[in-house]
Amino acid sequence: MMRKLFVALVALCSTVWVASAQNISGVVRDNKGEVVIGASVYWEGTLVGTATGVDGSYEVYRVKGHNRLVASYIGYVDTIVEVAAEDKVVDFVLSDGVGIEEIVIEGVANNKIRQSSIMAGENISFAGLCKMACCNLAESFENSAAVTVGYSDAVSGSRQIKMLGLAGTYTQILDENRPIMRGIGSPYGLNYTPGMWLNSIQVSKGIASVTAGHEAMTGQINLEYRKPTDEEKFFLNLYFDNELKPELNLAIPFAFDKEKRLTTNLLLHLSGDTQPMDHNGDGFRDLPMARQINVANRWLYQADNGTQWRWGWRFVNEDRIGGQMEYTADRYDQMVSEKQIYGSEIRNKGLNAYMKVGKPVGAAVWDEETQEEKRSSVAFVMDVDAFNMDSYFGLNTYQGNESSMWGNLFYQHYFSGRSSLTVGGSMWGRIIGEEVLQVGQTITNNTEMLEPGLFAEYTYAIKDKLSIVAGLRGDLMTTPLADGGLDGDGGFSSDFILTPRMHLRYNFTDQTVVRASAGLGARKVMPFTDNIWMLATGRTIVNNIAEGADVEKAATFGGSLSHTTSLVGYNDLTVSLDFFRTQFSNTVYADQENGEGRIYLYNSSLPSWANNYQLDVQWTPMEGLDVFTTFRYTDSRITLERYGEQLLVDRPLVGKFKGLVNVQYATKFRRWVFDFTAQLNGPMRLPNLDGDFAIAEYSPIYPMFYGQVSHRIGQWDIYVGCENILNYMQHDPIISADKPFSPDFNSSVVWGPLMGRKFYIGARFTLY
Repeated sequence: MMRKLFVALVALCSTVWVASAQNISGVVRDNKGEVVIGASVYWEGTLVGTATGVDGSYEVYRVKGHNRLVASYIGYVDTIVEVAAEDKVVDFVLSDGVGIEEIVIEGVANNKIRQSSIMAGENISFAGLCKMACCNLAESFENSAAVTVGYSDAVSGSRQIKMLGLAGTYTQILDENRPIMRGIGSPYGLNYTPGMWLNSIQVSKGIASVTAGHEAMTGQINLEYRKPTDEEKFFLNLYFDNELKPELNLAIPFAFDKEKRLTTNLLLHLSGDTQPMDHNGDGFRDLPMARQINVANRWLYQADNGTQWRWGWRFVNEDRIGGQMEYTADRYDQMVSEKQIYGSEIRNKGLNAYMKVGKPVGAAVWDEETQEEKRSSVAFVMDVDAFNMDSYFGLNTYQGNESSMWGNLFYQHYFSGRSSLTVGGSMWGRIIGEEVLQVGQTITNNTEMLEPGLFAEYTYAIKDKLSIVAGLRGDLMTTPLADGGLDGDGGFSSDFILTPRMHLRYNFTDQTVVRASAGLGARKVMPFTDNIWMLATGRTIVNNIAEGADVEKAATFGGSLSHTTSLVGYNDLTVSLDFFRTQFSNTVYADQENGEGRIYLYNSSLPSWANNYQLDVQWTPMEGLDVFTTFRYTDSRITLERYGEQLLVDRPLVGKFKGLVNVQYATKFRRWVFDFTAQLNGPMRLPNLDGDFAIAEYSPIYPMFYGQVSHRIGQWDIYVGCENILNYMQHDPIISADKPFSPDFNSSVVWGPLMGRKFYIGARFTLY
């Protein structure tokens, strides 16, 4: 069925392209009548264009809403022609007048250091997302300076990110400023956001704004999706690799009226692994075979009075089969009865719906500095989510259901063009049901939680000089006691969380910016989904988390210094240096380093911290060429108590350093794009599964290389690439793979790539 749908959509795309093509053609000459070879011809205000051939001719397709065609060439004055609807041939004559020394260097805008933001971080544009195959959100960070991506274990295929030397559970992920990927759906959430659905990703390091919640401790990642108001009529991305995995991403925006008051877009993702792979020969699939369907529909209504309504829904369904190569789902009973073959299956279903409404209120305030009119506004956001996970890992099973509703109401008031105050309140309700069957024990968790909160945030800004944001938030985490409920019959356990936060940005000069931030954060622990890797081991899980102590709390502070200068062009070089520290006052830890063959879950107030140092250099030495390099050093520690002694050790499986260099060259209008990435991954402390800390064992330092070439042909972008060029792999990610039902079996010690060299080919089609 998937193959038929895949072929049908390709045929539909080709039909639409041929039927709608209305091309403009012509010849470009200089003022002496000679043809100009390699001149650029493009629609003003777009990246849609082409270059003239050896006879000076060109052909370019029409773009809706644009009628000014530009011809340009080095050493000549740009010529602009207004094209009428009936025109099919447009010729150009270029005049002398522009010297090479007057050309300003211009980059291709991929991963950029966020110079204008009050928070340190980076912006990943759509061009940055196209640097690699970018099948999902996790793979979007391979070129990121701030985010590291890995696997939680070698059975489930769950992806995890790390920021500032800590797990991704301490990083808040937002869907256009709505908190997502928390709770039961979080272990696999990174796989459920296709990269080609996104316009950009904003990554902020350190503590975040109080308006979105109290959970961001190490950073915040905000996802900006393709808009219903986008100019394109149709977008299609096709992907296929040497692992025989096909993938399709589709986006169709539609406007119901010329003014685009009511618009919508449909987003579709289909992917499926067609055959298992075992590159390291241990008898286990390197990654589970997954089949996923993911569809979303987003709407926007813009009223004449400035009110905006946004709403939409999304559904995801995925089934992944892992374990030994010969395992199939119909052999589950054989696995349980005979214990001769190890298998895993994870079935996830999620449904999400949201609504946003915003309305300007009160009189407008004129900002003399920005020459903009600013109006106070009131907004309400609501999000409803339901997620179900039904899974097993060998003889260990996990079943979980979660229904949640989140609402946020806030009012932003402008006192002047420089100062504003945002106040509001939120409410988050959750109903969670979990059942874990593991090594002869059953663990259940049926919980209802209600969390009201209030916040206020004051902003003062002087354009291009100073920005200050001070916020305060208070939340009451309310959980019913045993045999209780939200009706109050059994009493409640409440924990009041106060999270003050402060951000500062100061421009010493136009080129030199310093940032600083400090604040508190807290998060409610989900022990099993936060540590899904525990179920992919043969170890017994022991829950020793003290009652009411399942809220992790930490303080994060730090800052950055960035400077932009001119090396060979105008402001072509930016250097940024930053430092952040996260200090925990309460940590919930899954500890398997005890030598007892168990995993203990417990909370601790013993010293635990992470220090992160990072240097970023971004350089555009010539038009179309971008060079980005970063080096990050991490010191992440935790204190373990062993036999009455306190041991301060490196957090396991956290890299000590990472170096990255990305070089991209794009010709005019990105007709050809060449991309190369090199990584150097530092050592990680491996867990001491025998409980002996006398000698610490570390993973090796290893490199990774990636390359991709893409070529634009009309409305198509064809790309080919290779990941893990050197074919570097961790050859022993599963301990005791030959004894999968023994207590020694462990697939959680993953420090390197699980898959070998991968070649891929793909095509992106955009119809305007």
